[in-house]
Amino acid sequence: MIRTLAAAAAIAALALGSAAVADTVKLSTTTSLLGDILDNPAARAAFTKIFPDIAANPALEQGRGMTLADIAGYVPDQITPEKLKELQAEFDKIEE
Repeated sequence: MIRTLAAAAAIAALALGSAAVADTVKLSTTTSLLGDILDNPAARAAFTKIFPDIAANPALEQGRGMTLADIAGYVPDQITPEKLKELQAEFDKIEE
């Protein structure tokens, strides 16, 4: 019984530690999934500011499992390296 409780406590501690790490993950235009960006209100606002036309596109939700770098391959004229730098600067402000 004590071993079971100890094991459960250890698993819970690991789970809580993982959640804390997940909360501190830095937003990135190259590695963050679009879904994570859209689910974060501050990140979504930054995305909408830099990419208003894309943010208004009803098909946006289809890209939730992709990074912006992935999506840029489909619309390179809209998601340019310069715009991604602007968005990353906005993300960096969120992190402070």
